[in-house]
Amino acid sequence: MTERLNFNGIVQGIGFRPAAQRIALELNVNGYVKNSGGNVELVINGNKQALDEFVQRLIAMFEIVNYTRDTVKEPELNNIKGFKIVHSEKDSKTPFITPDLATCQDCEKELKDKNNRRYNHPFISCVNCGPRYTVINSLPYDRENITMSKFELCGECNKEYSTPDDRRCHAQTIACNNCGPETNMTIDEAVEILKNGEVLAIKDIGGYHLACRADDEKAVSKIREIKRREKKPFAVMFSDIDEIKKYCNVNNKEEELLLSSARPIVLLEKKIDFPYNVCQNSDFTGAFLPCNPIQIMILEKISPLVMTSANISSEPIIIDDEEIKKLGVKVLSHNREILTPLDDSVLFVNGGRVQFIRRARGYVPLAIEIDKNAKIDTLCMGGDLKAAFGYHRGNYVFLSQYFGDLEDETVFNAYKENIRRFGDLHGFKPKKIAADMHPAYYSSKVFKNDVLIQHHKAHAASVIAEHRLKGDVLGFAFDATGYGEDGAIWGSEVFLFRGNKIKRLNHLEYTKFLAGDEISKNADLALFCYLGGNELIDKALKNNINTVMTSSMGRLFDAVCALLDICHYNDYEGECAEALESAARKAEKAYPLTISLNPKEILNEIKENMQNASKEELALGFHLMISNLICSLCEKYRKEYGVNQVVLSGGVFNNRILTSHTFSQLEENGFKVYINERVPAGDGGIALGQAYLTAMEE
Repeated sequence: MTERLNFNGIVQGIGFRPAAQRIALELNVNGYVKNSGGNVELVINGNKQALDEFVQRLIAMFEIVNYTRDTVKEPELNNIKGFKIVHSEKDSKTPFITPDLATCQDCEKELKDKNNRRYNHPFISCVNCGPRYTVINSLPYDRENITMSKFELCGECNKEYSTPDDRRCHAQTIACNNCGPETNMTIDEAVEILKNGEVLAIKDIGGYHLACRADDEKAVSKIREIKRREKKPFAVMFSDIDEIKKYCNVNNKEEELLLSSARPIVLLEKKIDFPYNVCQNSDFTGAFLPCNPIQIMILEKISPLVMTSANISSEPIIIDDEEIKKLGVKVLSHNREILTPLDDSVLFVNGGRVQFIRRARGYVPLAIEIDKNAKIDTLCMGGDLKAAFGYHRGNYVFLSQYFGDLEDETVFNAYKENIRRFGDLHGFKPKKIAADMHPAYYSSKVFKNDVLIQHHKAHAASVIAEHRLKGDVLGFAFDATGYGEDGAIWGSEVFLFRGNKIKRLNHLEYTKFLAGDEISKNADLALFCYLGGNELIDKALKNNINTVMTSSMGRLFDAVCALLDICHYNDYEGECAEALESAARKAEKAYPLTISLNPKEILNEIKENMQNASKEELALGFHLMISNLICSLCEKYRKEYGVNQVVLSGGVFNNRILTSHTFSQLEENGFKVYINERVPAGDGGIALGQAYLTAMEE
């Protein structure tokens, strides 16, 4: 009998066709396999038992979203002999594109084997690893459609490429020292530059990194000068997991993430610190492992290294070979083109749950399945800070990588260009566009929008979407700022999601603030707006000179931090909140504070007790009071509405103390609690919530 199979899912760029060919030969099944757009199509001929086993073995090996299996009646297909991989073709089905994959163990072993012909080959890869998303020009995922197309295969590589039982059979990024891309300097030359205390720009999978020895404070200072990044901690790359464990505490979940094919930066608790200028005041080290052959070879000879995106702070990571020269450092480059900027992903583990700070390399463009079906293709623009957009088709939301703040022109241009590229790659032609309702957002001005979504509703909805929750949900969305439906700046919102209705139940009491960007940076300014005491600010507030009402939770964290004289200015986003959390972590006990929704009452109570308790005890007391506030509101609304499901979202919930304490308290009291685990709790997850809410209205 003969059947036609169509497999949909992550089936391109991971060796699906060679695997199908190997299994077919083992089972004596005849036919062919080909990429078809973003899917894989097979025609197979054999007895029913063999065909059933063939299908089941493929399903077990790969992430199949769905597949079809139909009997083919055409008599000419019954005469197929052997099994072949045939030329690909395009179709209109939705592709599930593979993210860039870290060098696999087999390739790393060959890379270090002096007797292997790919010994020290800077671009070693196979069907199980190597760049994917960053090198694809178009689908299907074939050699002629990626940036490796200009490198003609040598005889040996071509033999591997066409041998069914070879690990590099139809590996589109296949190359060797005789036929692949080339670097402009040797690894030994690069290592010598680093050993001499210099900064080196290294071209990697998603862009250039700036690297230097982590123990060389002068070199680290040079990178800060280049990036214009005064305080924000740098990530550190280590040679292997054992070296990470010398410097950091690593639990099983963190180790799993560090070793995963995504190779993200994982924020780990420090055990041994680096010179101050690497991580500055942070309690954590952003640790990660090499994800490509060049990094592996360098880190084998010199480690650990500061490894940070090569850019001016707030701008996109540099991918252009000419642009990198403007930074005035030595450059390790190569002639394989990068098609899109892609930063390292950043995440941490809190109470066994993974939380994203930045979702990028290794995870993009993986889709997230939700319970809301988009009847037409919808483009969701996300927000302006930590910008990321998404396309919603059917039950899947395809999210872009992190771009940064759209106020920066280069970030905005990269964001717009990648909306086009992402759409072209996936075949999306949006018929509806959803954006944040903030009238001044750049993301809301790119296109004519069909739907405007309130910022904090999107935050809460993003958790509901990724966990596919059903029934009534109580949503908490805590962050610094978002445009509210009443024209105020919201930031501590409590919602009831019931059916297709969303009711705003509560928030911090409004406070009159000075408008403008400085209020998001100057914690003293926020404190004066709450408590007064500055003549100029008091007059401006009294006379309503450029003022706005706000319920911001983020600004309250800033004000508490300034009041306790811990940190007074956000040189980077969230610095004061991080400093306040760090102080709280050092407390042996918490000073109890009264639960309140009135920011002035909260601050005055802290102020009145600064002689009775240490700043660390008051910092912890504040964290636990906010947690207890959430729990008390949950109890109140469970009695009132019978709701038992709670979601927590917004940048404030990147705070480990607040989130873990709230989570445990609510679970102890019988609530089912959910947080963002597949997208960031901050604005990088907004597009997912927009997709959910837009589809909910259809």
